[in-house]
Amino acid sequence: MAKALKLMLASQLQEDLEENAGGGLLLIDPGNLTVEASEAFRTELRDSASGAKLRIIHNRTARVALKNLFESESQDLGALDDLLKGPSAVVYGGEGPIAIAKIVRDWRKKNKKMALKGAFADGEFMPPSDAEALADMPDLTQLKAMLLGAVMGSPRGIAVSLSAVYGGLARCLQAKVDKEEGGDEASE
Repeated sequence: MAKALKLMLASQLQEDLEENAGGGLLLIDPGNLTVEASEAFRTELRDSASGAKLRIIHNRTARVALKNLFESESQDLGALDDLLKGPSAVVYGGEGPIAIAKIVRDWRKKNKKMALKGAFADGEFMPPSDAEALADMPDLTQLKAMLLGAVMGSPRGIAVSLSAVYGGLARCLQAKVDKEEGGDEASE
């Protein structure tokens, strides 16, 4: 009976991750979060990362669910066994692993016992060092703004150049007209 229950819990976790963790997830050691801190952390995840979720997980359940979820990616998940020791939680959903990593980084500054165990982003497993680098990457909104700036930079440069050329031509013509008008008055 216990084995069937564990398989059912793993299946539920896997289904929830398939539905909500399309972009990826982070595995953390929540450390010594109090109930109040846990609620504040969940609220910030929900508000700042557009609905991200924190779920405290049993290591064996998580191991089964994550291996089933990412087995089709044909990668070695042996490192996952080493990471799923001690207290574990999975943070997923919302805007994806980059937005979540930024919030986790900020919370780790407040709670020194919280640790990042690893991440899955776009089907790739990342060890803790690579998962920490996610927080330094620009998120989707920032990438769109950067792309728009790059695309609009060239037409803007052309427009400024043409404006300068035509502005210079207009000033030269005005100077010529002013000189000729001044010359006609001087001859009278």
